[in-house]
Amino acid sequence: MTGHTCQRVTRLEMALADEMANFGVTECRGGANRFAELGFCETREWLARRGTRTVPGKVEQDDGVRHPEVRGHPPSMSTASSERPVVYVDESANSGQNLLDPHQIVFTVAGVHLAEDLAASIVDEVRGQLPRNLREPKYTSLAGSSRGRKSLMNAFSRLPEGSVRTYLVHKRFMVITKLVDVIMETTAYRDGYNLYEGKESLALANMLHMGGPILGDADAYDRMLHTFVNWVRQRATTDELYAAVAVLKASVRDQQFAEWLEMLEYCRPVADETAAEFASGRHRDELDPAIPSLYCLATTFGQSLGKFRLVHDASKVIDRNSAFLHAVHLLPDPARPGEFMNALMGAIEFADSSDHPQLQVADWAAGATRHWGQGMASGGGDRFSRELEPVALSWLIDGIWPAPLGADGHS
Repeated sequence: MTGHTCQRVTRLEMALADEMANFGVTECRGGANRFAELGFCETREWLARRGTRTVPGKVEQDDGVRHPEVRGHPPSMSTASSERPVVYVDESANSGQNLLDPHQIVFTVAGVHLAEDLAASIVDEVRGQLPRNLREPKYTSLAGSSRGRKSLMNAFSRLPEGSVRTYLVHKRFMVITKLVDVIMETTAYRDGYNLYEGKESLALANMLHMGGPILGDADAYDRMLHTFVNWVRQRATTDELYAAVAVLKASVRDQQFAEWLEMLEYCRPVADETAAEFASGRHRDELDPAIPSLYCLATTFGQSLGKFRLVHDASKVIDRNSAFLHAVHLLPDPARPGEFMNALMGAIEFADSSDHPQLQVADWAAGATRHWGQGMASGGGDRFSRELEPVALSWLIDGIWPAPLGADGHS
């Protein structure tokens, strides 16, 4: 749910960094996860725009950004970092902004809160059942053999309830949610409509996702999605994007659905402005699912653990965006007018999976959830993906996923 026109994102990020330094805020505080309820969690540019809304407890400064009104001393950060619970996080099938990679149709992030001795015992047991020359048993290699699959299921059976949580992304659906968020929602906001408060943006994305390839030509819908991804990545022009929209609209047999595509054409001025923002180079991770997924995962852990350390397997995109993730609670939440975004409670750090058995378990959990989700997204899946279903469902906290036919519009 992003939108970014007439914004000064760099200035906002600098202001947020200054806020954190001035107030002594090095970690996030409080709040429960609401992003997942909105269907899409990528928030950088739309939050920049929403930062100018009138929110109780805010004061306007000359830079155009609304800053928290601070009285007295900064909030207490008395709990020593070394004493806090630790959540270990790994991803599976992150193709970055290439959301339409046909070989990686879903993305998953998994978080593990598990005692080191138990994690080490589980990993050692799996290693003991495998060839000695296998240096680090990754999910993909384990799932490729019957012995490895049995080892995984045994390992999963030893995990305590609630120790693993996952977030799942249907990449193709994420593309259409981004199109709605970046272009259509921004136009609606200018016209005085909040498409997030009543989840209209999610309903619109579901309608386009389900109706596009059925009420219109499936190839034309696919070309529009590919052109949008290329447009965000500065590999297609706005003219090319809207030419793809026009081809899809011409193929539509339902007049009411065609009118929604006409609404997308009405949003062309916003697309022109947004293209200029992309050209500035400040949006290199616009389509990467890792950022919103980690936010949603971390906020659910924060609800039960409070402040915690978040140890992530090496990730350049998370490293680039960690300051933003830690500062998101300074910004207003458009889905809850008058309130702020939920805080990321975990202080992010990075480590190698070979040094922490919990990261190895996180790799298996992410891979297993991705394996099951890929079978769901493709309408089939292999036998092992079906065996994984009860385990994967028990871990799943939410995701960016299209609503099934007959649903009420909520993912």
